[in-house]
Amino acid sequence: MNKYLAAALAVAVFSASLSILAPRLAPIVLRIGVVALLVVGALWFYEYLTARPPPLARRVLDIVKARGPVTLKEIAVEAGGSYEEVAEAVEYLVQRGLLRRMRKGDEEYYDV
Repeated sequence: MNKYLAAALAVAVFSASLSILAPRLAPIVLRIGVVALLVVGALWFYEYLTARPPPLARRVLDIVKARGPVTLKEIAVEAGGSYEEVAEAVEYLVQRGLLRRMRKGDEEYYDV
């Protein structure tokens, strides 16, 4: 679940619960809840606008799709970028669910 969706859900549930439990505080609680939801929405929108994929992300994804489970070293050699650039692109893709990380022995492999 997206962290912003979870935060919005928590704010909504908390505001609704507190409004039911303390009806006299309901107007204040709901106003604070709306402000909190606006802040969560603004943070999500900011992250959405500023999150740009690393330059090698597309190339890394194409390599992994073509070759199957590969290590970070193999991706770096084939992509022609530095190990750090490739590691950044792989981490970006893993966080977004486009690649999955698997461990076999001491090696980490990446697959679609």
